[in-house]
Amino acid sequence: MTLEKIYEIGLIKDDTEIFVRHSEGFKILAHGNWYQDNVLEYMHHELESFTWQDDNKIYVDLAQQEGEA
Repeated sequence: MTLEKIYEIGLIKDDTEIFVRHSEGFKILAHGNWYQDNVLEYMHHELESFTWQDDNKIYVDLAQQEGEA
């Protein structure tokens, strides 16, 4: 699944806060709304998991790419 797919199913609105994290250690790579450049950069990356909170926040954890450790 990708962040774009989560957007397509309607979980992400214009005012939703998105936190893009590295799956190893949960380091935040980007934070903002879906239309901001720093978040758009990750729209097509494969996700390992995501968490939706009812306070309008989504945390997405990127899947490790081959060769990453």
